[in-house]
Amino acid sequence: MHRLQDLLGLPLLETETGTQIGQIKDVVLHIEDAKVQGVTLDEEKQSSFEMGIAYVDLLSVGRDAVMIRNHSVVHQCASIFEITINYYVKDLFKKEIITDDGLRLGMLVDVFFDASTGELKWYQVSDSIVSDLLYGRRVMPLPKLQIVGKDTVIVPGEMEKLLHKEE
Repeated sequence: MHRLQDLLGLPLLETETGTQIGQIKDVVLHIEDAKVQGVTLDEEKQSSFEMGIAYVDLLSVGRDAVMIRNHSVVHQCASIFEITINYYVKDLFKKEIITDDGLRLGMLVDVFFDASTGELKWYQVSDSIVSDLLYGRRVMPLPKLQIVGKDTVIVPGEMEKLLHKEE
């Protein structure tokens, strides 16, 4: 299991040439499908359009680098991501998670995902810095139904029972 936070800033390397073509700038998520759609690039050569790579075009997601076959899989983000239904991971972090019956569960600080499939698995939740230090962070499975708002993520009330200490 990987954390989305760990992808940010990783080098993006071509396996054909060994060339670094940039770094991962952000991760694009499709919340309804619970999948990573792709990544956006902070490229060495600046382009006037935001560039990205669909997740299916990534050869591997490692601890220290993300690998692609060659530069041909890099496209304008507008042509590969449906911006209206996707979320950038940087915009998702630091949102309050609240149940639909009004209980605050904490702040969303990371998302765990399966690197081989791109499937989103768990939300990592922080109650506060002090609580994190004393008791550790908590995780909960990705809710099947949720509403992602400007400042909050609203989840079903039963998610409170599924929230547990991170192991």
